[in-house]
Amino acid sequence: MSSEVAVHVLITFRNTEATEPLKAYASEKIANSIRKFSHQDTEAHLVLIVEKKRHIAEVSLHMDGADFKVTEESNDLYASIDALSHTLSQQLRKHKEKLTKHS
Repeated sequence: MSSEVAVHVLITFRNTEATEPLKAYASEKIANSIRKFSHQDTEAHLVLIVEKKRHIAEVSLHMDGADFKVTEESNDLYASIDALSHTLSQQLRKHKEKLTKHS
């Protein structure tokens, strides 16, 4: 009976330890951003990179016939994930508005 959309987030860690709290936090933030706008099961690829003081989060996904790629960088991985989630939500909202205008 649940109409909840499944969002599968694949996470790759580069130059940093793959901790469970970080995985859970990143998956939850990204999945929630996508779930708001997706009406079908979606798979996202998230890459978390640490280069000295640069903490980079990149996500890419394909949804509703469009490819999305967002990259955010800060001096904290959690802050990068937050910014990424926010930017991704904005892009998905814009795309959804574009689709609903044309239908």
